Amino acid sequence: MSIRESNRQLRLRRTGRMPSDARVRHFDELSDDEKQLVAELAGRPRTAPETDTLEDGDVVKFTDYYLVRSR
Repeated sequence: MSIRESNRQLRLRRTGRMPSDARVRHFDELSDDEKQLVAELAGRPRTAPETDTLEDGDVVKFTDYYLVRSR
């Protein structure tokens, strides 16, 4: 996982609906660093620097489905 050189921040938000065009990423498909990031952000009001591989609108299946938001 590499961090993009931007001022954008990544946040995960639990979601019950998945956009039809969302790319779904399963937790076990992520790199070790991405797994750690998802575990830290899931269900918490925290942000982290944007990464190269998790993009705004992606959905990560972890303990629930989490929508990746990048702003």
